[in-house]
Amino acid sequence: MASMKSDHRVLIYHHLPDYVDRYEQFIRKAREDLLLFPCKNEDQIDQAISEAEIVFSGHMFPVIFFVKAKNLKWIQSMSAGIENFIQSKTIPSGVILTKIEGVFGPIMSEYVVGYILAITQNMKKVFTNQKDKIWQAFLVDSIRRKTIGVMGLGSIGAYIAYQLHLLGAEVIGFDEQAKKLPYLNQEYSSTEIEDFLGRSDFVVVTLPLTNKTKGILGEKELKMMKKSAYLINISRGPIIQEKALSSVLKKGLIGGAVLDVFDLEPLPKNHEFWEIENLIITPHVSGPSIPEDISVIFLENLKRLEQGKKLKGTIDRGREY
Repeated sequence: MASMKSDHRVLIYHHLPDYVDRYEQFIRKAREDLLLFPCKNEDQIDQAISEAEIVFSGHMFPVIFFVKAKNLKWIQSMSAGIENFIQSKTIPSGVILTKIEGVFGPIMSEYVVGYILAITQNMKKVFTNQKDKIWQAFLVDSIRRKTIGVMGLGSIGAYIAYQLHLLGAEVIGFDEQAKKLPYLNQEYSSTEIEDFLGRSDFVVVTLPLTNKTKGILGEKELKMMKKSAYLINISRGPIIQEKALSSVLKKGLIGGAVLDVFDLEPLPKNHEFWEIENLIITPHVSGPSIPEDISVIFLENLKRLEQGKKLKGTIDRGREY
């Protein structure tokens, strides 16, 4: 723990201990006046939470400790997903809650483009043939011939849609609010989900997890997709009903899926997803919270707090994002 006195007492937590060190080093170098409480486990959180005025944490913070947060004024999430904090009943209503914006779009777009190209270029076949020393020519597809639907047009979804547009894809969007983005061919609302899903060759899910979006893609909706279409989820697992997706994939009712997020993480070894041939599983790596990038956002918001300005990424708890 730091010994320097400050008006701001900041608890830093991340479930990866090495990240805590990187966050602490970057912030301490930029602001020597802060009293930092770097926490790598629940015991350290328990010791520091009552003193903390600010919590700077990843989405896996054990929210039960907020009942002891007597001096808490502001929570800065290290991620774009903040449902863990929003759904917590232990955070006082007066506490400001902010998420990260404007950082994850570029790197998450690389994930989406990469896996779409892996599918259109049939890279799985390439790797298998190389391993088996087989020379076999085959046709590949083009992203320029695809219609890609992006579900959720926040900062991440909008950036992904723009990158896909630059690659020549026809890009359509789905959001409850009209965004009127010039690089989208068309935007759809929740009442038009059947047309949106039925038109898409790839469906990319970037929706926030809220009470409205939880389970929004069930068996009925998945069957609206083309039989050749792929589903890519880089948002949160519970947005898609896993049992329904498993059934649809096994029956070959859609082309396949790429999942980076799941109801339970790490994905249990006995989960049926591991056995599904037309499913690609990645371990929640599409949007890494790089400490040096995220800390810049925190420090900028801290300055805004000190100046009495509205913080960037402020959450409307009523809307849940």
